[in-house]
Amino acid sequence: MATKRERAGAVRGRIAPRSRDRLVALAQAFENKAGHYELTRVDGETAYYSFTNRNGHRADATMTVVCWRRLQERAQAHPEPPASPAAIVCLLLGLTLVLAPLCSADQASAAAKATSAQDDPPTRSITLPGSQSAPDEPEPGRPQPTTVLQGTTVLKVVSAVVSASQVLASSSGDLAAEPHYKTAVLALKTEDLAVAAEEMNEAAKLAPENALVLYALGIIQARNQQPELALPNLQKAAQAGLPAPESARVPELLATIRYEIRKNEAEQKKVTPIKLWGTYDTALDDPVQEFEDRAGKTIFKTRTPLAREMSLWKVDGESNVRGHWVEKETRTEEIIYADSKRHDPKPKTITQEHWWLVTILINPDGSLDGSRMETCTREPGQGCELNNPDRGKVVTFKGRVEPNGDLSITENDRALALKKKSRVAATPPPEVHIQLD
Repeated sequence: MATKRERAGAVRGRIAPRSRDRLVALAQAFENKAGHYELTRVDGETAYYSFTNRNGHRADATMTVVCWRRLQERAQAHPEPPASPAAIVCLLLGLTLVLAPLCSADQASAAAKATSAQDDPPTRSITLPGSQSAPDEPEPGRPQPTTVLQGTTVLKVVSAVVSASQVLASSSGDLAAEPHYKTAVLALKTEDLAVAAEEMNEAAKLAPENALVLYALGIIQARNQQPELALPNLQKAAQAGLPAPESARVPELLATIRYEIRKNEAEQKKVTPIKLWGTYDTALDDPVQEFEDRAGKTIFKTRTPLAREMSLWKVDGESNVRGHWVEKETRTEEIIYADSKRHDPKPKTITQEHWWLVTILINPDGSLDGSRMETCTREPGQGCELNNPDRGKVVTFKGRVEPNGDLSITENDRALALKKKSRVAATPPPEVHIQLD
């Protein structure tokens, strides 16, 4: 029996939504003539990735899933063939013949431009897909800004930690911690960050005051996206006293790690539909009793809330999320006749469920605007009432996301605190027809 051959150009990677009813594979990594692209995660229609150019500079950026897929298909359809030595020699010879007359015009200016080109590598003129575009050419006479491009800053921040990890001292100088230290440095050179972290932590337990061990541990933690742990270790290493090469790198490393902490804090504060995804509940109201006198009898009606829950399970774009809101309650009706000779009937209790369609819009400032529309009133286990007089009733609300993930909303001048019960969101039962499309 012939074995199945793997199809050429097959993609192995993550699954991301391409449309509402189709899933398409995204490549985990690919390369083109610009550099190496490696997918980090997919959030809705946004792909988070790291880009490494041909000079080894690495940057984190985002692009739409559609753009990632197009780049991936283009890279697979037209791979870059390696240039032959003969072609490179011919190209250099042609450039020399063409540019030779131009070099005699102004040698001093050419030397200055060459020096500037070395200081500013070609990657600074490349706009990464998904990042901010490069500014237009400056107009003559207009003063130039001194700010640094965001892409360049990210490259510098990332390269500071990576370059420091590549030149760690070969020995810690501590006999007890030396085996673990050397193993961690070797693992770090092979990009095995998990082993490097485990071994360097063991070295730090054996030599808690060794400056080089603390310095290396902080760098490994920074590489593992743990800036909160890396910062105190690097500060303690600097206070303990480091050799000159490591000491010279500490200020830039500390600035890099502080920047990562601030960036993570900003990311945590950013409200996205994925963060709202989940199930929420809130405190219940007190029971309400009403009575009505009618033709020699008094009817007592009692409403007792049983549950109030909201579940958000449908993401639409980058700022919308939808789901359902359900309220369960019991309605008890008791009749008492004025004539004592008449027998009072037994109280009648009915359990009801009120289902609402919920839509929430995330504003640019992180606040929420939402509405819920009643779509179904039913008894448990039964279908929805077709003649429900409240069907289509809309209630609007405003709200915000608390640091712990809970929601605070205000509707009809009433404040509600919705506590996040779970990151799992359940859909309504089949007999409850809540149409989201």
